[in-house]
Amino acid sequence: MIKLYKNNTYQWFKKDNVNTIGYAFYKDSLYEDEKLANFIYQSKENLETILQDMNGYFSIVIEEDECIILVSDIIRSFPVFYNNKGDISDDIDVFKRELNELSIEELQQARWVSGDDTIYQNVKQLENASIVYLYKNGHTEKKKYFRYKYVNNASYSFKELDIVFQKMIDRTIKYLNGRTAVIPLSGGGDSRLLAYYLKEKGYKNIITYTYGSERFGEVETSKKIAKFLNLPWYFVEYNEKKCKKIYNDKKMHHNIMDYLGNGYSIPHIQELEAVYELLDKKIINKECVILPGFSLGFLTGSHVNQVFLNTDKTDVKVVLEKIYANNYNLTKKDNSIFDGKLKKLLELQEGTIDSRKGADCCEQYDFEERQAKFINNAIRVYDYFGMKWYLPFWDKDLIAFWEKVSLKDKYKKDFFIRFCNYKYGDLMNYAPLWHRTKRKLSSYKKISLIWKNYYQNPLNFFYYFGFKKYLKYVILERNFNYDYYAARDYVNYIKEEKKNGV
Repeated sequence: MIKLYKNNTYQWFKKDNVNTIGYAFYKDSLYEDEKLANFIYQSKENLETILQDMNGYFSIVIEEDECIILVSDIIRSFPVFYNNKGDISDDIDVFKRELNELSIEELQQARWVSGDDTIYQNVKQLENASIVYLYKNGHTEKKKYFRYKYVNNASYSFKELDIVFQKMIDRTIKYLNGRTAVIPLSGGGDSRLLAYYLKEKGYKNIITYTYGSERFGEVETSKKIAKFLNLPWYFVEYNEKKCKKIYNDKKMHHNIMDYLGNGYSIPHIQELEAVYELLDKKIINKECVILPGFSLGFLTGSHVNQVFLNTDKTDVKVVLEKIYANNYNLTKKDNSIFDGKLKKLLELQEGTIDSRKGADCCEQYDFEERQAKFINNAIRVYDYFGMKWYLPFWDKDLIAFWEKVSLKDKYKKDFFIRFCNYKYGDLMNYAPLWHRTKRKLSSYKKISLIWKNYYQNPLNFFYYFGFKKYLKYVILERNFNYDYYAARDYVNYIKEEKKNGV
């Protein structure tokens, strides 16, 4: 059984025994829709080789006599699921499902399910940068054609990075092909840089938008950046009434849970209200292309841990501790139940390892799990509304550049911040990208945080409950984290579905 139909925006195309979805650059030529299917059909004998040079967002299913071949891009832009019977689909709901309790626990602690597991027993997900061979005799073979790792002793410079960004923007413009580029503009450096480079290249059709509460500081910053760049800017106010209108619509709630969660991640609904309103007011339409700025922050070093900077050796236990601290932090439960799974994923044994390898493992896990499955899952909102998207900062050449940058230069995004000041210093005057520090909070600050989290955060709790209930939950459960409640809501929904036999 092969059922491929789930995506609301991008279609699957078939050429003989080859099924493809998405688009990719190969040797500067753009292949999309049926052209991508034809290209893979003509090149399938050299599939593993051409994947090294394919730059884009796609999934591939090839039906051979002896096996079925599944292929994902480096961030698994289009999820595909399978079981040991050879059933394949981009919709997990087509499988007969029993809950996997360990995966449920992982999702509630991390926000996603790691590896090829899903929240269901015997249903697997295609991981990033993977080739999976499903043989007719029941045997399964998996290969990784890319792993994010540090390239030792390589040189790099601001000039080289500028050239990489220029080429990335050239590919972006080629994909846009004159269509309106829609940039979700925050106060951060990623979306700001993207807008700057498009303007520098002379691209005309650009609009920007920001969402959240007017009380949120980034709103004013984004407005100033758009004005500085002379770009149209729209603001979508988030409030409880608007969000409840969507969330209380039982049909939409059901669709959101299924489409945006899909068995491996909590639904990433941050931009749901914004896209819904912009479409409703006809500010954007389905001919536009959304260009989100994620995950440049990760690539430039926002998640690099200081513990690996000051020593030559580290213990594997320290590596796992840092992964848990950065990712498995929604509850205070013991994470050691995942030790075996993570060591297998990262190919680690007990004992001491080189600190650079320890840092690599942390970044590799972040790349393959947090970024590919959780952060990148935000594009499902665009798919849900039938909106096309392009992810400029997941360009392979850009990734290759940041693999060369030392830990010291990546720590606290130091090299990137210096580059931004070098490239467009005037634009940095609007909310400079200074280094943030963590500090202990007083009781007054904690109370203030409760209010700010609810009313000022651009996404937070409007979809789940009113302020009184939020305050009650925070006091009782001592958790300020939006994702904690999102995970709980999603799991409760899944369990309710199972109880009702859906």
